[in-house]
Amino acid sequence: MKLKTARIIVEPIELTKARWRKGLLGKSKSKLNEEIISVPNWEILGRVLSPPRLQILGRILQDRPTSIADLARIMKKNFKNIHSDVKFLASLGLIELREEGKRKTLVPIAKYSGFEFDLAT
Repeated sequence: MKLKTARIIVEPIELTKARWRKGLLGKSKSKLNEEIISVPNWEILGRVLSPPRLQILGRILQDRPTSIADLARIMKKNFKNIHSDVKFLASLGLIELREEGKRKTLVPIAKYSGFEFDLAT
């Protein structure tokens, strides 16, 4: 799977809603297949993409762990903390969790090769 780059925009919820309305009406100016992640302010962005979560995203891309436990071992971190952050990142759509094997082990898969931050908003 070829990885894309996601564009992260910090904008008020009203602008996000307006962009959605334009898109639903076919009047969007964004590129086809462009992935846009919108957050309402810089504080929330800092919480969502905290340094430990950015490290997790990088290690998933770099090391391609075979499970969440493997990722915790690679990072030499507590499994519970890594598991919690991985589930959170998956819930946001920043990574994919794929079930593999007879035991249905959850394997974290990178969806993006990087992120672009739109600082102009």
